[in-house]
Amino acid sequence: MKAQSSIGDHRLPSSHGGNQVTVGQYNERLVISLLRRHGRLTKAELARLTGLSAQTMTVIVKRLMENDLLVQGDKQRGKVGQPSTPFGLNPRGAVSIGIKIGRRSLDMMVMGFDGSVIERRADRFAIPDAASTLTLIRAGLPELIAALPSGLRTRILGAGIAMPRTLAGWEDEMNLPAGALAGWSDIDIVAEIEAMVQAPTYLLHDVSAACLAELCFGVGKDIQNFFYIYVGSFVGGGLVLSNQLQTGAHGSAASIGSLPTGLSMDGGATGEKAAQLIERASLTGFEAMARAAGHDDPHAFYYGEQDASTRALFSQWAVDAADSLAFAVTVTAAVLDLDAVVIAGGLPHDRVAELVALTHERLPRYNTKGLHLPQIHQAAIGIDARALGGAFAPIYTYFSLERNALLIEG
Repeated sequence: MKAQSSIGDHRLPSSHGGNQVTVGQYNERLVISLLRRHGRLTKAELARLTGLSAQTMTVIVKRLMENDLLVQGDKQRGKVGQPSTPFGLNPRGAVSIGIKIGRRSLDMMVMGFDGSVIERRADRFAIPDAASTLTLIRAGLPELIAALPSGLRTRILGAGIAMPRTLAGWEDEMNLPAGALAGWSDIDIVAEIEAMVQAPTYLLHDVSAACLAELCFGVGKDIQNFFYIYVGSFVGGGLVLSNQLQTGAHGSAASIGSLPTGLSMDGGATGEKAAQLIERASLTGFEAMARAAGHDDPHAFYYGEQDASTRALFSQWAVDAADSLAFAVTVTAAVLDLDAVVIAGGLPHDRVAELVALTHERLPRYNTKGLHLPQIHQAAIGIDARALGGAFAPIYTYFSLERNALLIEG
C-alpha cells in the first residue's frame, strides 16, 4: 500500500473543513467520511458540503487518487454546463481483517475500503471453547488472507477483533459445565491475531463493534445521537454521540446489560437483588425455554430455521423481554438526551421487528412525565453487525474524523 503520511492525526471541532495547509489531513478524512456516507460525489459537491474552495478540493481529490483511495466514475452528462466526474471510495484501496468471536459462532472476513465484504468464512459451535476456537482461527485466517490477490495482501491496514468483554465465568448462564470457558483467561487474543496478520490489531467489545457497523452502514448514518441495544446471547449496548462511537474511559460505556430492572426485592433485608436486564432480555432465556420444550438446537432459530412451535416460544419470551427493554429505554431517556434508540439482535429480521413492536407497546406502562422519549428504530444490520464492525474498526481508526473517540481495548 502506498504511503499514507497525508492521513494524520489532526482534529478540529468543526464539521466543516478549512483551507489552511495545517488541516489538510483532517480535510482528507472529511472527504472520505462524506463519500462513505453519501456514495459518489463530484468535486463541486464535495466543495459545497465541506465549505472548501474548489482549488483546495482539487488538490485533496488528486492526493487521494494518488494514494489509490478513490476511484473515478463516468462523466455525468445531460446537465447544464460541462460534464462532471463523480468520485467514490476505492474498495481495493485498503482492506482490513475482521474476526468476530461469539458465544455460538466465529466469523472472519476481509473488508474493502468502502465497507464491502471481499472474503468471508464462518463456523458455528455449541461451546466457545478457547482452544478449539483458536484452532479454527489459526487454520482459517491464513487461508482467508492467502485467498486474496497479492496486491490486496499488501494493503491490509490491520485487524479488528469483536468479542464479549469476558467469556470465562458465564458458564451457568450458557448452560455449560463449570470452568468450560476458563481457557480464555490464558489467551492474549490480540497478540495471536497480530502475529498472523502482521498488522496492527484492535480489540473491541462485540456490541460496540455492532454499534459501529450500524453507525457507518445502517440507520445510524442518519441519526446523530442514539443508544444501541443488541439482543444476543447476552443483551448489550452501544452509544453514539455527535455521530461518533463512544466506548468510555474503561471501554464500558453503554453496558446496558448490567442495568437493574428494579429496586432490591426485599429492601435489602436478605440481600436478594432485582434482576438485571441481562437476565430478562438475553437470548439465553429464550434458549432455556426452547430446550425445556424439547428443542435440542434452539440456535438454528437465529439463522432462519423457524417452525411454528419455536416462533410461539419466542413470542412468549419476547413479551417479558420487551417490557424490560421499554424500561431500559425510559432510563436511557432520563440520563441521555438522544434522538433515537436502535434495537438490533442476533435474530432473523422479522423476529427483531416483533421485539421492537412489543417494546413500543410496553413503553406507556412506564411513567415518562418530564422526559423526551427517543424514537425507537429497528437496526438495518442484524446478526452480521458484530463481524462487520470488527472488520471496520481498523479503517475507522485510521480514517475517522475523531480518531480518539474510539477507545480500542487491548
